[in-house]
Amino acid sequence: MALLDMLNNLKKKYHLQIISAHFDHQLRADSYQETQLIKQYCAQNNIAFVNKKWNKKLQPQIGIEAAARKYRYAFLTEITKKRHGDYLLTAHHCDDLLENILLKFIRSGNPSEMNSLQAVGNMRGTILLRPLLGYEKVELRRYDQVNNVSFIDDETNFKDDTMRNRLRHHVVPLLKKENPNIGENALRFSENINLLTDLVGKKFYEIKHPKLFLGVAYRLDKSELADLSKKEKLYYWQNFIWQKWHIRVNENLAGFNLIDYQDCFYLIKDNLKLVNKAFPIKIDKAFTFNGRAFVLTNNKKDLELVGDFYLSADKTFYAGPLKKGAKLSLKNGQHAKNKKEFAQAGIPINLRPYCLTIYANNAPVFVEKTYQNQVYTNIDKHYYIYALKK
Repeated sequence: MALLDMLNNLKKKYHLQIISAHFDHQLRADSYQETQLIKQYCAQNNIAFVNKKWNKKLQPQIGIEAAARKYRYAFLTEITKKRHGDYLLTAHHCDDLLENILLKFIRSGNPSEMNSLQAVGNMRGTILLRPLLGYEKVELRRYDQVNNVSFIDDETNFKDDTMRNRLRHHVVPLLKKENPNIGENALRFSENINLLTDLVGKKFYEIKHPKLFLGVAYRLDKSELADLSKKEKLYYWQNFIWQKWHIRVNENLAGFNLIDYQDCFYLIKDNLKLVNKAFPIKIDKAFTFNGRAFVLTNNKKDLELVGDFYLSADKTFYAGPLKKGAKLSLKNGQHAKNKKEFAQAGIPINLRPYCLTIYANNAPVFVEKTYQNQVYTNIDKHYYIYALKK
């Protein structure tokens, strides 16, 4: 309520248009009272008010705090965009910041997570401002009392059922007893961590970015990271995962697999889906393989060329992964083991099933980035495989 009242007092001077957006988590029986209080204040001060209830069917039994944050920010950013707002402001204060830092220390100790509460940030393309990070909760409570601003205490904050609440009730008071200004230190720490992670991010940005490979992996030449230490390389991939998927990972890169093969690094997600069997395809008809769209044709097109091959006509074509043990025909009449061809092409074992293979009848005539039919004549047809945008 303090932030809302402060903005209300400034709106005439700075010609502000305020929209108060409230997300009712419905985690306690009296949460409606908070909604009524804010709605009444907005009505009295001619402020637009928007409210949304969190459907109880969407509330998980485990990880409810993270889920609440996800749905809350989804709602707030949606309202900001719908109402053409320039900024989204939240009332996080210094105590929230201190608790957040302690939580991150306990859960991961990852420096990049320590600055999750920033004074200025970006949330889903919306500029996010937290103007009260320099104020402790007791100061904001005093503001409410002096200015006769009504407020409601969230009863769930008094329970010890979450780690945040236990830190708030038992750890933070001890820290403040040791140093009453620890909140200022927390803010300074957060700002410095933010500065350092930005500098690291700029250094990493100068490095050539990994490129999407076979639709499932990101490949980077080892030479790009040659000047980095082992720790720095690990942090580079942690940072890349954060930038690409907005996922924080530990030193084990949990949920991902980093493959060191020949001259490249390959980063892939764990538990990827895979097409196990070949399926029939037709000329000039689009088909999909492991989430990617392709077309096989005899005509040149202004599309991304995946590969090509020559072959006599009147064949039944199939697409899929290369079968285990399949041998590839060579122009000298002999056959090559597919693992040898894959190795020569620099394709790691984990990624070989994701290479598109085209079969003519039952014989492989094309393997993505690895092989194209070598047994053909000058009168055979020229086939092209193009990637299509989904």
